Amino acid sequence: MKIDKNVPLPPRIANRVTIGPLPLKDLKVGDSIFIDADDDEIDRMLHSLRVRLARFAAKHADYKFSSAKVKNGVRVWRV
Repeated sequence: MKIDKNVPLPPRIANRVTIGPLPLKDLKVGDSIFIDADDDEIDRMLHSLRVRLARFAAKHADYKFSSAKVKNGVRVWRV
């Protein structure tokens, strides 16, 4: 195998979605929040959101969430 030197990295593709702060601690059981998203970013938004909810729930055992695609965005429920 040959070692190449001084080969530049390709530009990074921005594939991330910014959600911003979420009031997860303020949600009571049965409450929900809506997050507006364009049609082309809903799937990435939902994935990013579910990772964030899982991390939050891992630190707060009494919090459980459900999320789904809805018209014009994503909705999160505390269950």
